[in-house]
Amino acid sequence: MSGSRPYLLLSIVCICCMLSMIGIAMWPVFLIQLRDVWGLTNTEIGWISGIYFCGYVIATPILVGLTDAIDSKLIFLIGCASSFFGCIGFAFLAHDFWSASITWAFVGAGLAGTYMPGLQILNARLDDSFRIRAVPWYTSSFGLGTGLSFSIMGFMLTYSSYQSAALLGALGALVAGVIVLLFVEPKSIVKSSNLRAKRHPLDLRPAFRKPKAMSYILAYSAHTYELFAFRSWSFALFVFLGSESNSSLSVANIASLFGFLTVLGLIASTTGAKLCLTIGRHRALTLIAGFTVLLAVSSAIMLGGPLWLSMGLLCVYNVAIMFDSGGLTAGTVSESESHDRGALLAVHSMIGFTGGAIGAPVIGYVLDVSGGELKIEAWSYAILAMGIGSLVAFFIQLRFIVFKKN
Repeated sequence: MSGSRPYLLLSIVCICCMLSMIGIAMWPVFLIQLRDVWGLTNTEIGWISGIYFCGYVIATPILVGLTDAIDSKLIFLIGCASSFFGCIGFAFLAHDFWSASITWAFVGAGLAGTYMPGLQILNARLDDSFRIRAVPWYTSSFGLGTGLSFSIMGFMLTYSSYQSAALLGALGALVAGVIVLLFVEPKSIVKSSNLRAKRHPLDLRPAFRKPKAMSYILAYSAHTYELFAFRSWSFALFVFLGSESNSSLSVANIASLFGFLTVLGLIASTTGAKLCLTIGRHRALTLIAGFTVLLAVSSAIMLGGPLWLSMGLLCVYNVAIMFDSGGLTAGTVSESESHDRGALLAVHSMIGFTGGAIGAPVIGYVLDVSGGELKIEAWSYAILAMGIGSLVAFFIQLRFIVFKKN
């Protein structure tokens, strides 16, 4: 692939990734409203957030693992269909904890069929040098898609209903699927004569035979624990801080702020990936994780301070969480080969997003046992619980440096 075509393909897949994610912030935004309407505890709220990623984790070994044997374009379309029907179900069927959990799990499974398979669309169609450079941009589109979703869902919370928001999420998934169907050329899977290529597409053992890849995968799990714990609860936290300070900070203002922060997250992810190439991946990831832990502790300590200071620290903390995102995924890709890339990315997503599945329930539980979402001390403990993710990632990468001398 030469000329401008790689950039065009990258743009198309990134845009479709973002469109398919329009509904991703629906629950983090509308939980403020639906918590009271459905009579949910914070732990139940956290589990609904986590079940999204349970759907992701369950679907990942099948959908991502099959990308080594089936064109990723087809898998992406299946993912769009799952998100579409999950959002439709949430709009018309969700009315309590169980119905919301089941329909929301289908939306999570849809992400499993679009996020890493979208990366595999690029991997199968780009040359090696461009592929590595494209990974941070693609992973950053996840952050941009999240920011777009928060902005849209914040607007819908202010002016519409969760049913309309869910239908809008379904429309985004539908449009993404149509664009990929029409504008991404099919790609046949090349059958290698190498014996290693004859593994079953659902055999994920190649990932566990690569310690260096596993160091990135395990750190990615800690990263997603922290990232999605923060994203699941930070909107509610910002609303709480605004109400406590009697400020004029509206829900729409907070949604716009989240949109802006995800743009900064894009810059942070690509900057972190470049830092990995400059000073060494493990060294850079260790420094990033250590810095993020310090920000989590600082944010927790200063949460009861002036609004500008507490929210400012939280914003910086949010951006810092994103610094290692692109570098970790690019690390896994760099350790893969054409015959096992799907297996490595499947394990990367499956183990990685297991962290995302438990993050939100943990924070919900911390809030419940610490006095509830109306106590500033409970939110401080919640932020400290989030920071555990970067602490774990720090020790994983530090240990690899010490023992692998890499």
